[in-house]
Amino acid sequence: MFTSFHCCSVSLVAFLLLQGSLSASDSPKLEFLGAASIPGDARDLSGDAALLENGEPRNRLGGFSAMDYSGTGNRFAALSDRGPDDGAVGYPCRVQMFEIQLQPKAAVPVTSSVVETILLADDKGRQFTGSSAVIVPTSNSSHRLDPEGFRFASDGTMFVSDEYGPVLIQFSAAGKELRRFELPGHLLIQHPDADRKRENQGNSKGRASNRGMECLAISSDGKSLVGLMQSPLLQDGERMEDGTVRGRNCRLVQLDLESGHTSEFVYQMDSIDNGNSEIVAYAPNEYLVLERDSLAGTEAKYRRLIHISLQSATDVVGMESLPHGDLPSGIRPVARSAFLDFLDPQWGLAGQSMPEKIEGLTFGPPLADGRKTLLIGTDNDFESANASLIWVFALTP
Repeated sequence: MFTSFHCCSVSLVAFLLLQGSLSASDSPKLEFLGAASIPGDARDLSGDAALLENGEPRNRLGGFSAMDYSGTGNRFAALSDRGPDDGAVGYPCRVQMFEIQLQPKAAVPVTSSVVETILLADDKGRQFTGSSAVIVPTSNSSHRLDPEGFRFASDGTMFVSDEYGPVLIQFSAAGKELRRFELPGHLLIQHPDADRKRENQGNSKGRASNRGMECLAISSDGKSLVGLMQSPLLQDGERMEDGTVRGRNCRLVQLDLESGHTSEFVYQMDSIDNGNSEIVAYAPNEYLVLERDSLAGTEAKYRRLIHISLQSATDVVGMESLPHGDLPSGIRPVARSAFLDFLDPQWGLAGQSMPEKIEGLTFGPPLADGRKTLLIGTDNDFESANASLIWVFALTP
């Protein structure tokens, strides 16, 4: 069992429907219950004691880029991303299953323990790898995968979005590929490369390198997947002198699970220096988006949950490119409003220990008093000296 500390006072779809959805006008009251801390040198349950090319263990527990509640008991999933060293090693992609206990009035209100490790494989049984160099499958492994978004389906299967493609895949509960979804062509690059800088320079459209479909949600009615890009597409932003692409207009893709039909809407970030880390269903046509800067500790200036509504937003799926600045009058972005500021002093999270990467976001089981729970996870980049954190909030509409 991992350590935890106290800081202050069904499936997700079924949970939201049964408990009653929240609307923008509810202005819920929030309470920070506490956090669990998972040591950076902890090991998973893969049984794989081999070393990666950089000498680090393949079974290190960490790098969590997404979280989701299974809908059963206290069981959660934490999705590890492509491994240490930014895609330089052949890390076998995997999902970690946790039991997370929430007891608000206990001396230790949040505890967690890993109970299963699931390796991800394609439909031929080849394991997906985090190595940026494996652009096409080999006899030993499937193509490269940088898993960043994760959601459970109501039947226990798993949806995963990645940044390399972007690719959107449905896996069995055992981690084998079942279905691959077709995404709009303008999200995809034409000339993939193992080197991030060369990849950006060699493409004029599609996702920016390492800035793909970072965020994934299932709509509250369970009929659609919603993927949000971490930053603007290459053709939607402004290319800087260093080769990076900046802008505020990010694509939010809504995919109907039955028909495969896609719609796209514009999510406007507060700053071109920000990125989107996760999205979760909140109510019909409403979501929470985790938007943040890339700074840590006292340097961190922006990390917030933003409430959005797609209700009156313009579908831009037919537009190959968007302006990097203001939108034309005929394009209405998703409506947005502030929901939670993690740097607000009342939570006691800001300061030297603020992690750089806050990436997991999920609603959990209701508390005994009826309040909803909201869990947020951090990505420690597989650094053995850095713990992975799980923050827990309670919501009272």
